[in-house]
Order: sequence, then C-alpha cells, then structure tokens
Amino acid sequence: MSQALRAVIIDDETNAREALSNLIRIVSPEVVICGEARNADAGTELIRRERPNLIFLDIQMPGKSGFDLLSGFEKVDFGVIFTTAYQEYAIRAFRFSAIDYLLKPIDPDELQTAIEKYRERVGSVNPEQLRILQEQLDPARTPRLVERKRNDNQRIALPTAEGIHFVQMTEIIQCESLGSYTKFHLVKGPAIVVSRLLKEYEEILDHYYFFCVHQSNIINLEHIKRYVKGDGGQVWMSDNTEIEVSRRRKDEFLALLSDFYVNSGKLK
Repeated sequence: MSQALRAVIIDDETNAREALSNLIRIVSPEVVICGEARNADAGTELIRRERPNLIFLDIQMPGKSGFDLLSGFEKVDFGVIFTTAYQEYAIRAFRFSAIDYLLKPIDPDELQTAIEKYRERVGSVNPEQLRILQEQLDPARTPRLVERKRNDNQRIALPTAEGIHFVQMTEIIQCESLGSYTKFHLVKGPAIVVSRLLKEYEEILDHYYFFCVHQSNIINLEHIKRYVKGDGGQVWMSDNTEIEVSRRRKDEFLALLSDFYVNSGKLK
C-alpha cells in the first residue's frame, strides 16, 4: 500500500475545493486532505501549520495569487500541483515550465496521473520553473498568434529521468523525434532526451523562431548556416547536420525565415 500523503487545497471557490477533495478521496484515497483555504494568506498559515507534502494551488485568487503565496516562502519544500481555469495560454505555459497542472473542471484520470507523477518525483518546484511559468502566463508578454518572439534570454525547462534541465532557447540547435521521445541537440554539452512527443514541442515553441520543417525535426532558425534549394530543400545547421525540408512546408518555412532575418537585423 502506498504511503499516505498529506495535502492541502487552496482555492477561492468553495465548490472547486469540495469537488477536488471528493475526487482525491475517490482516485487516490492514500492522499489525506489535512486542510483547505480560500485565499493566499489563509493558505500560507495552513501550510506553515500543517506542513503538507503536497498542495493543490489555484493561480487566480482575489487579492494575492498562487504565485504570491509561493513567493512568501524562503524555500518551497513541498510539491505543488496548480489548478487553473486558464485556457488560452495554460497548456503551452505549463509545458514550457515543466510544472504539473490541472485544468478546471478537473478530470479524474488527469488528477490521478498528476499525483502519481509527484510520487515518482517527490520534489519541490524549482524557483526557475515558477519564473518561466509566470512569464509564459503573462498576457502582456505573450505575442499574438501572428507574431513571433525572439529566442534571446528565454529559458525552457526540460524534464528528464535525472531531473529538470534549464536550457537557453538560443542553445537549442534542433529537436529530433525519437518515437515517444524528443531529443534536444544543443550547442554545448550532450543532447537531452525528454519523454514527450515532438508534436508537443511544436506547439510549445510555436511563438518563437523555431519551425517544424519535417515530421521528425524542429529547427532553430538562429542556427541555420545554409539553405539548399530543392523539391523541399535542405538546411545545414550550425553543427553541420543536414535536415530535409518537407515540400508541403517549404513556402511557410521560407516566409518565416525571411521574417526572422528582417526582425533580427541579419538581412543582407
């Protein structure tokens, strides 16, 4: 039998707290709910008093947010699973930061999976993950769908069996599909293999200067050395690898490449 986990729920909506509490009792009876709170201040007191292993934390609450609550702790030595009603940016933001989340209304299977993932990891949330998540959830910093953001000064969290790797976007040369895994080829150091589909990273990187030139490869436009014309063509990357460009994606790729050179000031 699994060892009991002590958990608290922090959410300003009474119905949401009750629904989550009931679901937890059904799908993970080994999780003991040792308290609930309706705002950040009450949640902080509850955490300090009960010292839970895991907290279910709403992001948007009146007054102080879930981020404000966490910033009040010198060290976040407990697990965090965010609960949120965000839709437009949520999935991309949480995947970008590699932080566990549950979208409301909460699905029982997703809840069980999130708890199991916490048990496998048994660790606290890294401050860098929180910073990345806040940046990605900030509408003021999120471009409209027709815009792209520069890769400069942006980091992405890559979860592996060994832990979370924080990688500068400019250091990624390409992402390669390995079936159910994605391999990140970097400027320095060994490649990083993540247990996620390439398709997920195509969606995550959609607002940056990355492009899926083929069903097996996403490339960083900053690392293109040369484009060779052809049916679809080929690109030579900064690490001297040659990657085919799909014929059906050629026009979109060349348009984005032109946009990149204009906006980066590299157009000659």
